[in-house]
Amino acid sequence: MENAFISDISEIFQRDLEAVINEVNQISEENLWKSHPGIINSVGTISYHLCGNLSYFIGKVLGNDGYIRDKNKEFEPHYFSKEILIQEIRYTQISVKNALNKLTSEQLLDPMPDTPPQHKGRSIQFFLIQLSCHLSRHTGQLNYLRRILENK
Repeated sequence: MENAFISDISEIFQRDLEAVINEVNQISEENLWKSHPGIINSVGTISYHLCGNLSYFIGKVLGNDGYIRDKNKEFEPHYFSKEILIQEIRYTQISVKNALNKLTSEQLLDPMPDTPPQHKGRSIQFFLIQLSCHLSRHTGQLNYLRRILENK
C-alpha cells in the first residue's frame, strides 16, 4: 500500500513547482534576471536555487540520481532564457517524483543523510516538510518580486 505522506508531499512538490513555472512564465525575459532595490536575488536566481536545492536533497540524496550541485553557482548571475529555466524546473519535478516514488514508509523515520548542520539527526519526513516549506516561502517571494518588476 502506498504511504499517504509520501503521496501527499509528492503532490505538494509538483503543485508548488508548477507555481514556480507559472511565475517564470509571467515575467518578461527582460526582468527574469533583474532584482529590485533592497532585494538581493532575481526571479531567475531564486527559481534556479530552488531547482538546485530540491534536485540535490531529494533527487541525489534520497533518489541517488547522480545530480551534482554547485550551490554557489546557483546565486551567480545567469542570463539564460525562460525556456531553459523552465526545462530545469521540469527536470526537478521529474527528479523529485522519481526519488519520492522509491521512498518507503520505513525510511521516513530514518535520519536524513547529508543535511545542513541545523537539521542533523532530523528524520527524512521532517526534512521533506522543511524542503516543502522552503519551496513555498521562495515561491511567495517570486510572486511579489515578479509583480513589483512587472508593475502588476
